[in-house]
Amino acid sequence: MRSRRTRNALLLVPAAAALMLVSACGATAIDTAASRDGADGAGSGPTTLQQSPEFGKEPHQMLSATESRQVGWFVADAGGFALYRYDKDSAKPPKSTCDGECLKSWPPVLVGEHTMTSGVDPTLVGSVARADGKKQVTLAGWPLYRYTGDKKAGDLTGQGKGGTWFAVTPEGRKAQAEDDAAPGQPSTGDGY
Repeated sequence: MRSRRTRNALLLVPAAAALMLVSACGATAIDTAASRDGADGAGSGPTTLQQSPEFGKEPHQMLSATESRQVGWFVADAGGFALYRYDKDSAKPPKSTCDGECLKSWPPVLVGEHTMTSGVDPTLVGSVARADGKKQVTLAGWPLYRYTGDKKAGDLTGQGKGGTWFAVTPEGRKAQAEDDAAPGQPSTGDGY
């Protein structure tokens, strides 16, 4: 029979292991129900997690600050796929305008049970009710989307699309090319 001290020590092992994993990744979990749209914040520290993106209901979302030679710092999901913001949306108040045909190319990042962040200020993370009743994740008030044209982690093929779609920075701003100009893709309407 094990002593009380041995049993207590065995109970602490899983908790310590979980704490080490979270702190090693630099990830912060926030409850999306308690999240709010916030003030400016900065993030840094890339996260490399290789998973396939899932465009349906998700138990959690990961927002990770990631660096690229193409645009500098941008936010990616748990699979390393870039997240985008749409200039025709608004941040104050948060409002998503991508509906119908737009959603075929730009699926919204939907709220799960929790949103985890790495290099992204969790106080900037919030949500907005979409016209279809679903809740969409926001960053600094901007609704977030994925682009179906991105085929692998790190792709930024939606950057500058139609002159209205941009990878989002950890502060919720538009990611820009190194010369501070959007890549040269002419506007063709809504960009989808």
